[in-house]
Amino acid sequence: MLGIEQKKGNDDNLCGRMIAYAKILPNPDERDSGTPFDDMIKNGLLALEGDFRMFSPRVPSKKAIDRAVDDKINDMLESMQADGVELPSDMDVEQMRERLHELSSMEVIPIPAKIGNFTREEDILAEDADIYYIGEFIGAGLAHFCLTTLPIYYQARFREQARKKEMDFLNDALEQIESGAFMDTEDLQNDSEELFPKGLTLNTFMGDLGKLLNTRVIPFLLALETEEQYNEQIKLFYEFMKGYPVQADVKLIDLALRDLREKRDSSMARKLLELGCQKIDAIYNENPQKAREIGQEIAKFAQ
Repeated sequence: MLGIEQKKGNDDNLCGRMIAYAKILPNPDERDSGTPFDDMIKNGLLALEGDFRMFSPRVPSKKAIDRAVDDKINDMLESMQADGVELPSDMDVEQMRERLHELSSMEVIPIPAKIGNFTREEDILAEDADIYYIGEFIGAGLAHFCLTTLPIYYQARFREQARKKEMDFLNDALEQIESGAFMDTEDLQNDSEELFPKGLTLNTFMGDLGKLLNTRVIPFLLALETEEQYNEQIKLFYEFMKGYPVQADVKLIDLALRDLREKRDSSMARKLLELGCQKIDAIYNENPQKAREIGQEIAKFAQ
């Protein structure tokens, strides 16, 4: 689209972190005077990166937001009454209330993007992100303009996909409620033939995910005797976790398990496995602060 080339990622399943970059050719008109963009260009590359994953938690329902707005208005009216302040004669409280309800339901999209500090295209392409190349530009002015507008579109698409996943989750959950097909941790412990029954996903699991990972998934996968058995069962784990928003965490557990199966005394693999399970459990239980802290611990191992 418009000459923008996607170098990495899947447009139909955005990961929430994006990097866009351009190659900047020398501009003869600016050679002597310089520009405000000079410090942003690294070895002929101008890059912008944004991480929107922490901006996609489930938002409160409109009913909850309206209730909060009503509480604020009621508090204000009670305070004015206690202070003996009369409302202006032309002020319609109910009309104001309705207007605030409308405003509160409008979605504001932040743009937390920053200039990337990359000196080689290879370093950009090695990042875990959706990566876009917007082309070559003579000078940085127009390139910077294009780069700063792209995160708006990207984040809107990412949020729309998250919303669709949420609707799919709700529809799936309703179907499971009607069919009575939900399973909890204890149900799964009784099934020893396969890691998960066919068709079971995170959306239809009702129980303690942390307990499931630590007492069912990890011991089961570590105990498998052959690589063929492991590859077959880990596919079921990926299928079960397909509704989980950060697939890199699932991949981390897979890699740590493979390392542990090969080297049982690998303390690093064991620690990464522990942290990966903790992060998944934190995100599943909607604790972004804990997930962020665990993510920082995981990142230390990559340094």
